[in-house]
Amino acid sequence: MKQSPRKSILFSAVAFLTLGLGISLQIKAGVGQSMFNAFSLTVSEPLGIEVGTMINGLNLLFFLLYFFLRRSRLNHRDLIQLAAITANGFVINFFVYSVFSSFTLQIYALRMLVFILGLCLSSVSLGAILAIGIVKFPLESLCIELGNRLGISLSNIRMRFDVGFLLGTLILTAVLGTTLHIREGTLVSFFLLSRLMGYSYDYWVAS
Repeated sequence: MKQSPRKSILFSAVAFLTLGLGISLQIKAGVGQSMFNAFSLTVSEPLGIEVGTMINGLNLLFFLLYFFLRRSRLNHRDLIQLAAITANGFVINFFVYSVFSSFTLQIYALRMLVFILGLCLSSVSLGAILAIGIVKFPLESLCIELGNRLGISLSNIRMRFDVGFLLGTLILTAVLGTTLHIREGTLVSFFLLSRLMGYSYDYWVAS
């Protein structure tokens, strides 16, 4: 993606805004979430923590694990990454608990439509952010570092994390009796997220 640094930063900011909007729409649709978001919601509910704040906490944990494994000094890209990820959590909170606080859908078809719209927004935004390359996501960075150290592919490591999120969500739901966030939307996300993100990434890299 060939843009000036100032335009790249501006474009990244807009993409993070639409990413947060997309995730928020998926949450409000209430038909299931991606593995990571489902786990975040399941943990946040009994603790009384806003989901964006919970996502920030998990991302900070992944960043600290990555930073510990990397064994190098903190640099300006790390600070940008932390600032962007933290801002994304606040954007999610803003949409979920302020903009869409009274947003409810009773018709199932509309809920699925809103979910797919949110999934498309977040996937396209994520692909654009990765193409710009200014910000990396802590979980993906951790997976890459673990893969390099263990000799395991990135997709394999990422899948193991997803399985962990799935098991954690199911166990916590059974033990605490919280809302089950692994539903049909989770399957839709599983099949569409990576493809849409890949198409978006390829488009923005070539543009």
